[in-house]
Amino acid sequence: MINLNLIARIAKLVALFAFFLPWILVSCSGNEIAHGSGWDMMVGHLHPSDQINGLQAQFGNEHSQQQMDRPAPEIFAIAAFVVIALGLLVSFALKRRAAAGVMLATSLLGIGLSFGAFEHIRAEANNQVEHAARKQHNSLGIDLGGSVESAVRIEKQEGFWLTIIALAAAATMAGAGLTVRTTPAPATDE
Repeated sequence: MINLNLIARIAKLVALFAFFLPWILVSCSGNEIAHGSGWDMMVGHLHPSDQINGLQAQFGNEHSQQQMDRPAPEIFAIAAFVVIALGLLVSFALKRRAAAGVMLATSLLGIGLSFGAFEHIRAEANNQVEHAARKQHNSLGIDLGGSVESAVRIEKQEGFWLTIIALAAAATMAGAGLTVRTTPAPATDE
C-alpha cells in the first residue's frame, strides 16, 4: 500500500526548499528593480537589480541601497515557513490519521499565508508609491500617483509557484490519507 503521508511529507520538504528559490520580482515599466527568494523576504533583504546597483554606484546613493537591503521582514512569509515546518515536524510524532490531518491543515494554511505575503508586499509597495507621489505632487504640483502605481509590478516567481504546487500536493495526499480506511488484519481461527 502506498504511504500517502510519506508523499505528503516529501511534498512539504519540497515546499520548504522552494523558499530558497526566486520568489519575487519587482519591476517598474518593464525594468527590474529588485528580486528575492522566499528566504530573502523573510529576513527583509531583497536584491537590487544590476541596473539599480550601477546607478547607485554611479551616483553614490548608499541611502537608497540601505532601504532596498533592509525592508521589513515579511511576517506572512515567516508565518508560512514556520507553519509548513511545524506541520512537517509534528506529523512525525502523531499517528497516521492525526498526522494526515495536521499536514492537510498546515499545507492549506501555508498556501494562504504565502499568497498573503504577496498581497501584504503589494499593499506596502502601493503605500510607498502613493506616499512618494504625494510628496512629488506637493513639491512639483504634478499628480503622478496613478501613473507610477500602475507602472510598478510585483510578480510571483518559480520558487513561489513550486511552494504552492508542493503544498497543494501535500494537502491532496494528506486528504487522501484521511479518506483511506485502514482495514484490520484478517482474524485467524486458532
